[in-house]
Amino acid sequence: MTPQHDNLPPHSPASPPGTATGSSPCRLQPEVPTREMCLEHQHDWANLNIQFPLSKHLGTPQRDLLTVAMEKIKLTTGSSFDGYWAKQAAWQDYGSLASIIACSGYAKAEDNIHCGYSSYSCHDRLFCPRCCYNRMSRQVNEEFGDAFDADNEVYYIVFSLSSNPDETQRFIFKDVGNDEFHNLKHLGTTDGVTSHDYGLPFQEGCELGVCRILWNLYAEAIREFSGNKPGKLFSGVVGGPELALRLGPLRVLPHANYICWSPGLAADGVRKLRTFIRDKMRNCRRLKTKLFPSVACYRLRTSEDLRRVIGYIFKPIDLAAAYVSAAERVNKMAVELERLNIETNIFFKNVLEVFWHLPRVARYGRCSANHRDYFGHVSAYRLAIRERDAARRASPSSRKPRRKSKAQDSEWWWRRVLGQFEPPSRPCGSRFSYWKHMNERPPPRPGARTTLKPAATVFQQFAAIKFRVAAIQPTNSGNSNQQKNEHKP
Repeated sequence: MTPQHDNLPPHSPASPPGTATGSSPCRLQPEVPTREMCLEHQHDWANLNIQFPLSKHLGTPQRDLLTVAMEKIKLTTGSSFDGYWAKQAAWQDYGSLASIIACSGYAKAEDNIHCGYSSYSCHDRLFCPRCCYNRMSRQVNEEFGDAFDADNEVYYIVFSLSSNPDETQRFIFKDVGNDEFHNLKHLGTTDGVTSHDYGLPFQEGCELGVCRILWNLYAEAIREFSGNKPGKLFSGVVGGPELALRLGPLRVLPHANYICWSPGLAADGVRKLRTFIRDKMRNCRRLKTKLFPSVACYRLRTSEDLRRVIGYIFKPIDLAAAYVSAAERVNKMAVELERLNIETNIFFKNVLEVFWHLPRVARYGRCSANHRDYFGHVSAYRLAIRERDAARRASPSSRKPRRKSKAQDSEWWWRRVLGQFEPPSRPCGSRFSYWKHMNERPPPRPGARTTLKPAATVFQQFAAIKFRVAAIQPTNSGNSNQQKNEHKP
């Protein structure tokens, strides 16, 4: 039976090769895709079932990463990964994301793919769902999940951009409902905007600087309207920047998500926020965009809504959905997929630059631990970090850190993007390679004995050698004293 090209392995990584894709019993997939089938779809990075056997046929350098990615989503006996990744592949299409990262030129691909190996964590807060949950979502939930009653009202505010000049279409102020979470997840993908008009370009260094400027303006607006003084809209705020993505062509939408505790907020206060951001954008000479600021404000009704919004805010960038959507728009043509892969590599390179030294989680007002009316819960993890930092500052060998202004940070970032820093003389290894060197036993040398002696035998030999040394030392010392006495007159 010759394989059919329209009967490729399913896109969903939850169904392995060899399973039926339709109701007809005769349409079964081969256990391993053939070479012709793989060559025809070799540019489809999102299909792990194609890329994995293709790496064996062609010997690509991503073979090891694809092997690890396949091991993660297939819960096999004796694997170093747990069942978390198989669930992510079935629920969140993690197999496509792992395949794209393994096939691309992402600088942190080795760290990201090996995340979850034994006790290793990659700390990638941009694309790794495990680290986004452990390093951001879970910690913020532990800190502010029970602080729903810290003030009169709690709001979820989104600062974004829109090409619609009508101000009434760029303003939302209402209570959050169960249907709102579905709309928030698909915001920017079902709004009817074409890919060429979506957001901002993301190719050159000046275009990356526009994203940084917009994020700084959003944070400046939050700082301006937060505090305990009369007239302030918010008493405490927690949140940070986020980036929405579209491919084909490469366009991004820089926005920011914040959870705000307020003594009382009206629609006029939200309009003041939008007016403040609009004036800042008009007065900034580096911003040359035709987009307008938009503000969406949702009032949270229960503490359960607060926890759900925290889990939604601190999530990884949805790269797999953007790639699959762009590939389907071009009908997965080989030439268009090659162009799409080039855009993906450009995005991987620029996203590290645009998030360089930019915290994903920021706290203002009463949400800051330095505030005297701080209402968050200090977890054991954060308490241990504070004690460690306090001990380091108290040591006499530590030097006092120099306080740098925001202008200095911005200047350093522009110098980095423009290539004014000298590259390192020797490239640094990956985080995973260093972890493996420090925590795992190295493989045996070629020709060395691989059998290990029992621990009891080793200790017996050590005790015997120690006994012999102790028995020889008095004899040597006596002989040396006798020789000294012989030389005396």
